[in-house]
Amino acid sequence: MSFSNLNSPSAVLRVCVDHSDNGRISGKVYSQRLTRPMAFSDMASLILRLDEVLEKQNFPQAFQHSRTFREHESHVPASADPSEGIPLEEVESAAGALTTFTLCVISRRNASWQGWVDWMDGSPKQQFASALELIRMSEERFL
Repeated sequence: MSFSNLNSPSAVLRVCVDHSDNGRISGKVYSQRLTRPMAFSDMASLILRLDEVLEKQNFPQAFQHSRTFREHESHVPASADPSEGIPLEEVESAAGALTTFTLCVISRRNASWQGWVDWMDGSPKQQFASALELIRMSEERFL
């Protein structure tokens, strides 16, 4: 699987889970879309931080935007240029202490995400139609 093209669905994110406490997972995300690994403390922070990455890179492009009256300063380590991101070898070799899964957001319609997740355990990839559905799928895995 290639991680190198930001303009294709193969621009996936590798989520490395290091801790799980009653279903609350934490760890780091690796991707060529990031300039350094990005930490998360639970599934909600993972979704919010990744949404900032997608918004900063405008990929996949959102079909609608929330109205805002102030500029939001992003603090995510995202880069629009894949040559500035984490090297492919480091992304592909990243692994969490507990588990690792691959996440691909293909579309952002209806103010949410659509894509697939590969739990990297031999089971088939699962598609999700919203961020809430992704959260429910992860709860089934980690509870």
